[in-house]
Amino acid sequence: MLIISLAKQQGHLLTPTDRRLVSALQSQPLEATFWSAAELTGPLQLHQSAATRLAQRLGFEGYPQLRDALRADYHGGDGPSQRIRGRLERHQASDVLGGFVDDELAALSDLPRHVQQGELDALAEQVLRAGEVHLFAQGNATVLVDLMSRRLQRFGMRTVQLTGSRRDIAERIARLSAGDLLLAFAFRRAPAVLGPMLDVAAEAGAHSALITDTVVWPAPRPSTIIAAPRGGSDDYLSLTVPMAISNALILTIARRAEPSLRSLDRLGTLLDRLDS
Repeated sequence: MLIISLAKQQGHLLTPTDRRLVSALQSQPLEATFWSAAELTGPLQLHQSAATRLAQRLGFEGYPQLRDALRADYHGGDGPSQRIRGRLERHQASDVLGGFVDDELAALSDLPRHVQQGELDALAEQVLRAGEVHLFAQGNATVLVDLMSRRLQRFGMRTVQLTGSRRDIAERIARLSAGDLLLAFAFRRAPAVLGPMLDVAAEAGAHSALITDTVVWPAPRPSTIIAAPRGGSDDYLSLTVPMAISNALILTIARRAEPSLRSLDRLGTLLDRLDS
């Protein structure tokens, strides 16, 4: 991690205040790549100039240059192979399954500290009020879009899957209107297309919500953010935690809306008829 390397190289120049700032940057490496000087120094009750002095002692012109370097380091040096190697190195090679299960259980056990039932209640209410629920994700996270779309449709709700090429997404999001909901899944970094989509939602008067693994999100921000870490920031990370959030949201919707369960009963009847 760059901040650790820099601190070791310039350790003889760092003051106790500098070391507090380094610890803060080290504790949340992904979030820190988006922090302003005020967001870094504020929680420590330090003046913003402390961030500038730290950056200069580490060899940068100012704090923005340090933050850019940290961002380039985090997003450029955390490729899939590095993350997989990092996770394997923490476990015995002969017990990959056991180590994986231990890590996932730890992340799941920590989930209630980060996501409160009240947050799911509020998001469930938005889903239930929406004319259409537009679901977005890219890469591996598209499986969450498919899951949510299938579950919501079984409840009798209308969904639009915003996956595929930019043209595909543009054609589908064009129907987004006031009263709809844009529900996005994004992890580790913000997809380039998501910012403009959030702007489109705001302009249309639609609500927007994001399920992610970081509470720090660059502008534009969605109306609602539900965030929970999936494990160590430099690890190979699975979708176990966001999958749990998604399923908890589905159960919350079912609890709050009796018609949703009646739709499931009708689906069961139709399946029986088709099997006969």
